[in-house]
Amino acid sequence: MVNIDAEIPIFKGGQMATAHYKFVHNVDYHSIVAASEKVAWTVGEIFRDRHFDVTKNIVPDSWVCTQHLAFLNGQEQRTLNHLRAFSYVHLFGNFEEFIPIHLTALIQQDWHADRAHLRALLRFGEEEMKHQQLFLRAETDLEASCGYSCGRYFDKDRLMAFTRAMLAYPPLPRALVLLALEWGSQRHYVDSVQDKVGDGSDPLYVDILKYHWIEENQHTKSGVLEVAALAQFLATEEITSAFDHIMGIGGLVDATFVGQVEQELATLQYVTGRRLTESEATVLREALCKSMRAIWADVAFTHPDFQRVAVELSKEGAAKIGIV
Repeated sequence: MVNIDAEIPIFKGGQMATAHYKFVHNVDYHSIVAASEKVAWTVGEIFRDRHFDVTKNIVPDSWVCTQHLAFLNGQEQRTLNHLRAFSYVHLFGNFEEFIPIHLTALIQQDWHADRAHLRALLRFGEEEMKHQQLFLRAETDLEASCGYSCGRYFDKDRLMAFTRAMLAYPPLPRALVLLALEWGSQRHYVDSVQDKVGDGSDPLYVDILKYHWIEENQHTKSGVLEVAALAQFLATEEITSAFDHIMGIGGLVDATFVGQVEQELATLQYVTGRRLTESEATVLREALCKSMRAIWADVAFTHPDFQRVAVELSKEGAAKIGIV
């Protein structure tokens, strides 16, 4: 359940109090809602009768970074590529489970507040649930195309435990981590696959990321407004402590990376019939964990926009997560 005791008011007199942070200049809820309505899409429109081409790589080699490992042959490298494509949508879909609950808690602060604000949050939550549907569809279609089941770190119990753990943190660090992941996913799409179809990226997979990116563009705008609204009622020490919570949340997320990498290793050996030696498994595990963190945490917390928000909120807090 949401930690209600940790919630703080973000509305005053039926209106969201004016935020005074530079990072929210020229951002407003009316524009966010209008853009969200304009770019709306459905999962069916993306997939239609399309399938993944598993005779080729699905994601760029940079998502996996195992090409330097000479003990892996071409088939094994391609299998790892397909497994990483699966891992990405699997983790993303499950990470987004807490978001609608987080947003609902914010909405419940004042149901009679500004209509555009509430509509933006409600659309945000609905779109995140649609993204979960999108990524689950990608999971099942990837398995159908590959012809085998891929390992999943998240089952129902782990998902419920992860969601409860996320919601146990106060709203501000939750909102900051959410904002970082949203900006990170956009950056990852633009840097690694946008306009790169045919260059190690499957066209259907690129479209999945593209349409996710289109809506995340609006979510980051809502995100900065929520961060500003939450932070403005907190004392300096409370804002600084939010960055300690970010490190705690980071530990939760990192555990899922490690767990999903173990699934990749197990599935690789099952599918290819390869039995890795202990030394090979250790080296491969380290490479896969490093690349997993790079495509998630590194692109998120080093994003210039996130760093700008963090520093404006609290230079001391930002320094705790390596932002100076």
